[in-house]
Amino acid sequence: MAMAVVSAPGKVNLTLDILGRRPDGYHEMEMLMHAVSLENTVRLIKRQEPGIRLSCSNPAVPTGEKNLAYQAAQAFFKAFGREWGVEIQVEKRVPMEAGMAGGSADAAGVLAGLNALAGHPFSAQELCQIGLPLGADLPFCLLGGAGLVRGIGESIIPLPPLKKGWLVIAKPDQGIKTGSCFAAYDALDTVRHPQTAQALRAFCQGDLPALGVLLENVLEQAVSLPEIQELRRQMCQNGALGSRMTGSGTAVFGLFAEKKPALRCARQLYQRGGSVFLVRPADYGPRVLSLC
Repeated sequence: MAMAVVSAPGKVNLTLDILGRRPDGYHEMEMLMHAVSLENTVRLIKRQEPGIRLSCSNPAVPTGEKNLAYQAAQAFFKAFGREWGVEIQVEKRVPMEAGMAGGSADAAGVLAGLNALAGHPFSAQELCQIGLPLGADLPFCLLGGAGLVRGIGESIIPLPPLKKGWLVIAKPDQGIKTGSCFAAYDALDTVRHPQTAQALRAFCQGDLPALGVLLENVLEQAVSLPEIQELRRQMCQNGALGSRMTGSGTAVFGLFAEKKPALRCARQLYQRGGSVFLVRPADYGPRVLSLC
């Protein structure tokens, strides 16, 4: 019985800007994104019985056709031209409704794992084309590392990943749906936009203090959850170079130059409740850990 085990990292948005609305209703984005070492594990097991079976360690996650991992398997088999029975087991670590692309990470893990089981018929770019209709974050999750992402997620300029730094990520108990967040953004009268070019320059120079000052997310301005600003305040008081909400929220991350203050901050935030993680910037996307 063939099996692939894949580790699929989540991401944070160091900057997130919305440039406007497209005629098709989607938002035109510009985002500086980085994969992080907070990863879900996806196991794919070939089965003699036809069909896709999906299970998840988090009982709140739907396991039917509404799940992105399930849809990714369907999309892969359609592109591949033939289908086999597969059992997908997802072990969740990236929190839900956090803005960290946990669902897209699962789907990326499925595409990478099925591609490995099939003998790698598709290149990374071809997998991105297969995955894009399923979600805007999926192409980046497949490539991993760091990138400047534009359009609806289809345009990715790879960047040299950060070699230094630590991230503290805190997820409040309350989440928010992506659609609700974008609707609230569309209702704003005025918006403070990121200085993306300056942030990109600081990022490429590895200047973490300058990058910390330039962290920005326009969607944060649309989320009226006081805990987000409180988390940001506590992170900065504990030595973060900067702190922002990632994606459509509600996870908040703080950027640290050194591990010691990051660890101290994580310990203090853990006492408040919710989910707290100490992670590194990751220079990879989905990794096939075993194939047999």
